[in-house]
Amino acid sequence: PLQTPGGHVFPVYGPSSYTDTFGAFRGDVSGGWHHGDDIFAPLGAPILACASGTVFSVGWNPVGGNRLWLRDGAGNLYYYAHLSAFAPAAVNGNQVAAGTVLGFVGNTGDAQGTPYHLHFEIHPVGLLGLGYDGAVDPTGYLTAWKHLQDVSFDGGSAWAPHGAIGTAPKSGAILISSSDISNADGLDPGSLQRALRPISGEGSPPAVASSRVQRRKPANGQATAAGP
Repeated sequence: PLQTPGGHVFPVYGPSSYTDTFGAFRGDVSGGWHHGDDIFAPLGAPILACASGTVFSVGWNPVGGNRLWLRDGAGNLYYYAHLSAFAPAAVNGNQVAAGTVLGFVGNTGDAQGTPYHLHFEIHPVGLLGLGYDGAVDPTGYLTAWKHLQDVSFDGGSAWAPHGAIGTAPKSGAILISSSDISNADGLDPGSLQRALRPISGEGSPPAVASSRVQRRKPANGQATAAGP
């Protein structure tokens, strides 16, 4: 697949469609809102690493179904959910290049019975202190990557690729609190912090003690989203 000047790849190979559902109401996730966008594509369409980095937290949970995380070289995180199956490269701790096939489009987890799609989230390194709610609207990134362009990451010290053409939409600004960021996606407590420390071949470092963190909740619409 073709890459942007900053080394990014659109995460689904082949025909696909998506709309901006970031912030839409979701009753089954922490905070009650959609933390990403749904990219609709045929069952089995290849799902690609959107950047070069490290795969971790590969597995299954009732909400995300078959899901995994990708950490790029600067520490930004990307979440992929509802995969029908994993590719051989989807192994905890595996280093992958942008464009590597990580899995295939499906509707596993709580998306069962909905149109096949990839649920995709972006968590910039500058917002990881907010826990799971440190997500930004991926729509601007997806549109730019579709056109082989780059956008800078929102979030203070977050990474901005060379040649960035603009700034992606900012995350919401309403702050709430939570004692456990794992509630939204079924990950182990402290799973996002794995991106900041070495992981074993099984992706099972010592659990990080949970703590109360500030969380951002957008208030940009009540559209219904297909996945978590």
